[in-house]
Amino acid sequence: MKHLKALLLMLLALMMAMPCALADEVPYAPLEPWLINKQPAPAPYTPNPDCYLPNNTGYIDDSLSITIETTYWDRNVQQVEGPGEGTTTVMAIRIKLADVTQFRTALAMPYPSKNTTRVDHMARTNNAVLAVNGDYFNYHSSGIAYRNGRKMRFNANNQRDLLIIDEQGDFHFLRPTSQRAWDNYINNGGTVLHTFWFGPCMLNEDGTPIERFTEDKVNNGAWTKAQRMVISQTGPLEYLILCNEGPESVEPLSEGYDLAQLSKLCYAFGMTNAYNLDGGSSCTVTLNCEKINSPSNPKRREVGDCIYFATLIPN
Repeated sequence: MKHLKALLLMLLALMMAMPCALADEVPYAPLEPWLINKQPAPAPYTPNPDCYLPNNTGYIDDSLSITIETTYWDRNVQQVEGPGEGTTTVMAIRIKLADVTQFRTALAMPYPSKNTTRVDHMARTNNAVLAVNGDYFNYHSSGIAYRNGRKMRFNANNQRDLLIIDEQGDFHFLRPTSQRAWDNYINNGGTVLHTFWFGPCMLNEDGTPIERFTEDKVNNGAWTKAQRMVISQTGPLEYLILCNEGPESVEPLSEGYDLAQLSKLCYAFGMTNAYNLDGGSSCTVTLNCEKINSPSNPKRREVGDCIYFATLIPN
């Protein structure tokens, strides 16, 4: 009996020492509000500092799981043991949410301002656990822009692909954006939480790599080896973000990828859908309000918007 009591006490102590373990069922309420004065509202709760994993490898609490892994890939988009000549460093961020209200966006300044700021600043002022750059939509005057459920701009044209994230957190793509494609989506019961208009889509509709990308009227650096950022849905409220380093990174040195190589990388990670966000020095991953990607790149480009993920748990 003494041994059983001691075992129970030890298990209780372990449970109390692990307040950040992800639970199967989360009793916490969705985050409110979505908007303040018709602009994206910050998440209400600050992250729990005890839930960040060592060495910038993620964050886990009862409502949110973020794990981050860094790997190395060669010019043929084959994974290699470590950095070296001709390699590119790739950060893979896996995210699992308990509620769609944890998938949020922030702006540098209220739209239609074109002012910009750093992603780490937006992360701090919006209580983000993790934040990445968005599509810099306020730099443009066209495209369809929704943030946290509110229409910011509606100027449909077929220059770019559109990513729609619906009210369940599911991804939909218009290839390319057009008024007819939008109307079909809405008329068939589609909902809109966020949209991103940078692109392109990085995989064919059957999930296979795209062999060739064209510039046409859109300057997305299709053949330039650069830093890149892509986002994919991997399951209900589950997402995978890839951020590869570029020539600006020197420790370790990275070549960067063009869009065709990036498409192969998405396929190698098992993605069946993927969307290209703003790249180059805009590529920013912040965890605990600190930039963690490309640490040897001194550039800290200011941008107009970001995507971030928040906790449901009051702290």
